[in-house]
Amino acid sequence: MSFPEWGHSYNALYVPLTSDWQCSLVPARDVQDVDRGWTLSYEERQKARKGREEQIEQDRGDFDRLFRVDTSRRAARACSDFSAYAAFISEHLRISRLAAPVDGEGVTRILRGAVRDGSLIPAINRAWRGSRRVSRAYAPQSWPKRAPDPKPTVYGVGNGYFVPLDASGYFIDRTPYVPVAASASNAAGSNGGADWLGAVEAAAGGLLGGGDDDSDVSDDTPDLAESMADDSADGDVSDDSTPLGDAQPFDYQPDMPDGDEEQVAARGVRMTGNEPGGFAINPNGQDVDYFDSDGNLSAQYHGSHGEPHGHNFSDGVRDNTHLPMSPINFD
Repeated sequence: MSFPEWGHSYNALYVPLTSDWQCSLVPARDVQDVDRGWTLSYEERQKARKGREEQIEQDRGDFDRLFRVDTSRRAARACSDFSAYAAFISEHLRISRLAAPVDGEGVTRILRGAVRDGSLIPAINRAWRGSRRVSRAYAPQSWPKRAPDPKPTVYGVGNGYFVPLDASGYFIDRTPYVPVAASASNAAGSNGGADWLGAVEAAAGGLLGGGDDDSDVSDDTPDLAESMADDSADGDVSDDSTPLGDAQPFDYQPDMPDGDEEQVAARGVRMTGNEPGGFAINPNGQDVDYFDSDGNLSAQYHGSHGEPHGHNFSDGVRDNTHLPMSPINFD
């Protein structure tokens, strides 16, 4: 049998009662309530509190009956146990200097009175096998040195792929990290912002099968909504409508066409034929596509859903591992 759970405190004083009993005197403020983690049901918690109260009441009666300190006034000056009693009383009980104990009888009177009025809570170990001296369990005077937090992995873009960097900002092969160049269709405009209109037009042209950027399109070409307006009942475009440049009609196909040149990635970016070594910012302003030195889609940054993360591509297939990334500020 050991001390009850409320009998352990760095402020407690451990005193002998009989030849095989040891009592822990704990300041009432150090006694914690039962079930601090709230893991018990209401009935179990009430039962635990009742059991504790009954045990404390029994220990209080045994302490009052058995605790005696037989130290004379003359012997108290050189008694280490008496010094421990006096220091504990001075630290945890409201006792004036005039009422401070000078012998064992004073210690007995003061501690028994503190237990009766509830200032001290006794907890008795009835199968004690340790020292019979008065003692205290002092708190550690120094704490272990805290280990530094592990540094997060930092990724850089190498040939269009997200590659981890070392602490010096180099790739694993000691190649310095150099930021990728901007894609021509999404380069920063003269006002310092991204050319979102160009990005939208490039994406629309890719999805609708439009020609190259230098295709001849008259300045008076109607906008996308007007050019695709359906004025007739049978779906034919009216005679006064203007086609969208040289774009071919869009026909629904249940599956994507075969071949890398025709495969289209998400958000209108092709798997191949992109700006070599560049990147393209999605019109939503939160996602980025990266291209390798051959113009192939090689990596994607996603900030529009979940925590910011990245994906690498291998042979046209995206790795669904979420590489943790720092948020990119597009402002």
